[in-house]
Amino acid sequence: MKIRLDDVMQSFSFPFEAAYYYYIPLETVLMFVGGLIYGKAVNGIASEEDVRKHSDSFIELPRIGEEGRRKVMKGFLEAVSNPELKKKMISAADADEVAEFENLLREKRLLIAWYNYRDDVYSEFAKRWCEANGLELVR
Repeated sequence: MKIRLDDVMQSFSFPFEAAYYYYIPLETVLMFVGGLIYGKAVNGIASEEDVRKHSDSFIELPRIGEEGRRKVMKGFLEAVSNPELKKKMISAADADEVAEFENLLREKRLLIAWYNYRDDVYSEFAKRWCEANGLELVR
């Protein structure tokens, strides 16, 4: 089965703990927060319980979670040479303050470098996840 890289990476996009499911027949991603569905509606699917009832039609997408986001932010810090900036960024990463982390990068004109690094890490994670789950990744 094929799955788009963007669909897998969508599950890494939000800072809150949401559950994402890939609905195979329609090749669409469903997002659930607190048991409620957001995004595209699929006829007959309104809750995670509905997803479980039709589990053969769904794949739960991976979650990077807060700890994963912190690891990615701290990984980027290897490229930061300014000790004062690095200290502030470590503090923001430890607190999982993505907005503050990105504001510091914006001030130092490093935001594009961060986005490129983050997307490369997430893309690699998505590829490994697809391989482990027998999915063919397409772009």
